[in-house]
Amino acid sequence: MIKVHWFRDTPEERNDWLRFGLMELSKKKEINYAEWDLKKMTNYGFSNKILSYGSLRHLSFLVVEDGERKIKCIIDNEDSFAFLSELIVHADVYFCAGYNSNVFQQKSLPKFYIWQNQEDVAWYTDLLSKKIPDFENQFYKVKRFIPIGPNLWKHLPISKTRQLCLNIEHRLRKSLGLSNQYRIVHEVFRSRYKDLLKLRNQQLSFDITLSDTSWGWPNHRIKLHQQLKKLSQKGFKINSELKLTEPSVCDNSISLNLNPENFSMKIGEIKNYEQMLASSKIGVFTCGFHWGWRNIFTLALFIGIPVITDRLLTEPYFDINNFKIWETEDEDWRLLQNCLQEITIIDWNNIKSENQKAFDKYLAPEVVARYVVNESLK
Repeated sequence: MIKVHWFRDTPEERNDWLRFGLMELSKKKEINYAEWDLKKMTNYGFSNKILSYGSLRHLSFLVVEDGERKIKCIIDNEDSFAFLSELIVHADVYFCAGYNSNVFQQKSLPKFYIWQNQEDVAWYTDLLSKKIPDFENQFYKVKRFIPIGPNLWKHLPISKTRQLCLNIEHRLRKSLGLSNQYRIVHEVFRSRYKDLLKLRNQQLSFDITLSDTSWGWPNHRIKLHQQLKKLSQKGFKINSELKLTEPSVCDNSISLNLNPENFSMKIGEIKNYEQMLASSKIGVFTCGFHWGWRNIFTLALFIGIPVITDRLLTEPYFDINNFKIWETEDEDWRLLQNCLQEITIIDWNNIKSENQKAFDKYLAPEVVARYVVNESLK
């Protein structure tokens, strides 16, 4: 039986979707899955240089065994292709959530948005102009992955007696050199997944619901929220908010001098974001910081509602055209009104059904886990 070992560091929430999938495959006896403390990675072939590297932010380290080989895998769930880790030299396979074919196949800069000027992308072009020549000989290891999945955490109460038993079990397993138990985490993931499935049954109540921040080319986000205000004034049911965040050198927002008195930009009220999003005719999202997907965007795909987004620069391992979404580079977001007017309740339900089928085919946790296992062993 194939064995998968995950060497845990914290926090690694961005890869919980894969982690949940591996737990499910193990429960079905498709694989043997174990979790270990990070330092155990050297027993399975990883270099001890990783342990002294410093920040391992958004990286996970796995070994996949098939009885003959031990394949060292790094799962990179950073937002962007620009943040490829130099630790790739210590991996056999490198799964990249921020995959872009221009970067990793053509070894060139990606095709930026038409509304982005040279100053908007200067920080990234400088970084990539160094990383591509430095690591292009490692690009053969890079495989497409999935951007950040929906949040899988929730609070599940545990009795004092059970917590005591878990603590004793943990210490005993440590003393015997056994892998870490993850039973409680699996229960949390399963419970949360059931909650997410219920969102698919929400009835249509709103036109657009969007909770947003200015992080990532704020002028573009401001234009979106200005358009939402116009739509609200025309009678569309809009609930949205744009909060101001600290400016960044990455997207040149540090030079904009945005006035805090103009924020937040708010329309209506958002009380339960996930439920209201699931009840909205359209999910609309600007590109995330560093061009990455936001987990709320992936949640919208899971729920199945129609989605309008900036052209996606990050490429998952499946064809995004399997989903009914609209990609645009119109910085004035004029597509919104057309879609709101044209999508009927029948269309909405049909699109939801098709998108849910696509999600379960390509993005369900077990499917993602099988993809990683199979690609690792190719």
